[in-house]
Amino acid sequence: MKDERKIDLIKDHFDLEITDNIELFNAMDCSIYSESTADGYDVFIVTSDPTSVSVCEDVYYYDHDIGNAFRDQIRWGDTKFYIDDYIYEDCFIEDQLLEMFEEYVHDIDSKKFTEEERNYVKENYAREDEEYIKAN
Repeated sequence: MKDERKIDLIKDHFDLEITDNIELFNAMDCSIYSESTADGYDVFIVTSDPTSVSVCEDVYYYDHDIGNAFRDQIRWGDTKFYIDDYIYEDCFIEDQLLEMFEEYVHDIDSKKFTEEERNYVKENYAREDEEYIKAN
């Protein structure tokens, strides 16, 4: 199964919408972007309220923390994300989505998979339920 398909399935499972369209910045549940500090350092913001950023809770110094923050926001119920295009790439958001597919593959409605994909899940994720494999 291709990574793009896994990402589509996990986004569908959690009803995720991810955009880098700046016009939708304030319409999202969560915004992930960077800002520069007064003394020239870049920091990363992951916030549900871009009009009231909490330095203690929403600001990250290291980009490697952004993926986990993204997943936390999903666990807390956020489904609509604005993510700066370069942050999406540099912080490996697709890798997070692929890890989530691995973690939640058995929770995805089997009817969303093709027969070939259901067999792939059976073989690669130890899903032995025949009803699952034959779902239409």
